[in-house]
Amino acid sequence: MAKRDPNATCYIFRVRDFHSKVPGLCDPPEPYSYSVRAGRTIYLAGQVALDEQMQVVGTTVAEQATQVWRNIEAVLASSGATLADIVKITYFLQDIRELPDEIAIRKRLFAGDKMPAVTAVQAAALGLPGLKMEVDIVAVLGDE
Repeated sequence: MAKRDPNATCYIFRVRDFHSKVPGLCDPPEPYSYSVRAGRTIYLAGQVALDEQMQVVGTTVAEQATQVWRNIEAVLASSGATLADIVKITYFLQDIRELPDEIAIRKRLFAGDKMPAVTAVQAAALGLPGLKMEVDIVAVLGDE
């Protein structure tokens, strides 16, 4: 629950949860949390197409997107959220022209007209050889 500071014009949220271990995912390759919850908002670290053994899965954006969304679902579940709670998606793609391949995957996950806000950015490099995309997520839980 947000607390109102009587001397400020903002709300103060206590960070409740840090998730650095998520069932089904490898340990983070660097020191960070897969997700952080502040109030009802959940911020996910950028997800890439790594499996439990920290191996890149797939060579195409479509193949990698499938693994990335599996990872996102696992991180959301560990935070008490689902895909339906996502409000913002940011894509980082090695080649922005391959975004339609990811959009096809996303259309299967988000039905109807309740789509999250989306930003797509081309990125020169994504941390590991073979990675074609990274996805950053913000989710907001319903009323507690």
